Amino acid sequence: MNRLPQPFWVGASAIALSLFFSRISPHFLTGENIVTILDQSSINIVVAVGMTLVIASAGIDLSVGANVAVCGIVMASLIKAGFGVLPTIAAALLTGALLGLLNALLVVKLEVNPFMATLAMMSLVGGGALIVTQGIPIYGFSADFSWIGRGKVGGLPVSALICTAVVATGGFLARCTRLGIYAAALGGNEEALRRNGAATRLYKTVLYVVCGMCAALASVILTSKLNSAEPLAGTMVEMNAIATVVLGGTKIRGGAPRIVGTLFAGILMGVVKNGLVLAGISSYYQQFVTGFIILAAMVISERSKKNGSKK
Repeated sequence: MNRLPQPFWVGASAIALSLFFSRISPHFLTGENIVTILDQSSINIVVAVGMTLVIASAGIDLSVGANVAVCGIVMASLIKAGFGVLPTIAAALLTGALLGLLNALLVVKLEVNPFMATLAMMSLVGGGALIVTQGIPIYGFSADFSWIGRGKVGGLPVSALICTAVVATGGFLARCTRLGIYAAALGGNEEALRRNGAATRLYKTVLYVVCGMCAALASVILTSKLNSAEPLAGTMVEMNAIATVVLGGTKIRGGAPRIVGTLFAGILMGVVKNGLVLAGISSYYQQFVTGFIILAAMVISERSKKNGSKK
């Protein structure tokens, strides 16, 4: 009998934890709080969709948190200079794409290990954000911009609707396009793909650019939600995204991208964080729980890979 896929267990865990937290707090399963969980989960899920495609190709991007911070600063600067909402968002997406391209150049052109390349970019870009702002947040934006992170359409947060669109697009790319198919092939056997004539460098580059743009879009949501651009806004973003991707069933060493699993895992992470808050548990424990989830996901990923190789 085939085992049930990991996304199934992640979804079941989210439901089980929801029932558990509802026993602790009567406010947990209210419609208002469910909407809050979707809203709070949206930023992590948007980043994780891009990260899913990169990890599926046996890469990684540790610079997404710094990307989020820099894109926020770019948007804040443009808004303060009098630019409209749409040009500001376009500039953020372009910035995210350029940072993704820089990562790709290091990994593809200079052949630097993805972990070390993006770790260096995380430090460089994050440090640049602190230097430019001197560590001081930029705040006070227009109501039109703040609506992106705080507004609702039909009772649903705009952030959740953006997240839904990103997940749908990511799922389409993963299943129905050459980019998604090649992402899995790159993670499985890059040399074989290259010998078949595929432009592996080009597809790797596009994957990092897409990941950078997802980080930029998450920055749009976060900056508008906070009504502030902070140089440390992206702290722990990369760790949460990696945990979400691996927990969702995408193997850390590459393989098929599991976008649905990433969605379920992102909701699970949101349920845990929201439940801990309603249970009156200190926010300090959230990082501890996230670390535990990452460790558990890594162990599950490695064991499933070894079991698969034995068959």
